[in-house]
Amino acid sequence: MAAMTSTARPYLNRRLAEFGTTIFAEMSALATATGAINLGQGFPDTDGPEEIREAAVRALRDGRGNQYPPGPGVPELRAAISAHQQRRYGLAYDPDTEVLVTAGATEAIAASLLALLEPGDEVVALEPYYDSYAASIAMAGGRRVPVTLRPSEGRFRLDLDELRAAVTDRTRLLLINTPHNPTGTVLTREELAAVAELAVERDLLVVTDEVYEHLVFDDAEHLPLAGFPGMRDRTVTIGSAGKTFSFTGWKVGWVKAFSPTYFSQTAGPDRAERLIRSLDSQIPCAA
Repeated sequence: MAAMTSTARPYLNRRLAEFGTTIFAEMSALATATGAINLGQGFPDTDGPEEIREAAVRALRDGRGNQYPPGPGVPELRAAISAHQQRRYGLAYDPDTEVLVTAGATEAIAASLLALLEPGDEVVALEPYYDSYAASIAMAGGRRVPVTLRPSEGRFRLDLDELRAAVTDRTRLLLINTPHNPTGTVLTREELAAVAELAVERDLLVVTDEVYEHLVFDDAEHLPLAGFPGMRDRTVTIGSAGKTFSFTGWKVGWVKAFSPTYFSQTAGPDRAERLIRSLDSQIPCAA
């Protein structure tokens, strides 16, 4: 076999050439090696509620969930996710067509970006951000445009003028994370309203990572972006059972996606069907 020359094609996809070992893997390895408290990765130091563990054990013993589920996820879980959104936020989602279960929220992020981006599309993301955002945008051929959250008056704040200035004619999508990892900030009603206004004005899609929706403290209040005017049909909302119930190793996340209505009105029914099917196809069979 001939030796590889300097002109040979690299093994790694060029889009991923800038990425090395994830910082989470590095920090967790250091914490294990030194016995340090690990603040570098978002998992709890104790397991979640006993009743949830026992429910999982019973389901396994009863033969429920041991084999391939339907592609979009177990119907009972999808129904529960839909009911949660209705009960907590007054948002109605069809569990059969608008809820997809994923192998953790990280897969939900990757699948959403792969389904919605074309090469060259710009994605505005709040910085600092979960490192998988950058890799997922790169895999989809998109271009990352960061807007930095900066400390002010006891919290990290979003500069709305900077956000607006970051949007160009090439911007396809806003990637919003609230409650925010790693700063802990929770975007206010006023900030979210401004994000929604910008998305509607510039006809942008929004992927919103809300995996920490139930981990808010003091007077902070989590508000789903999909609940703001004009956002229901242009927002993909991502959630996580692992974060909510402190069972991160189970890797159970979900996507609550917009209906075909928005794309039917703006791009025609054929493209709408292709886009919704594309989002589904990025997500393999999940629990």
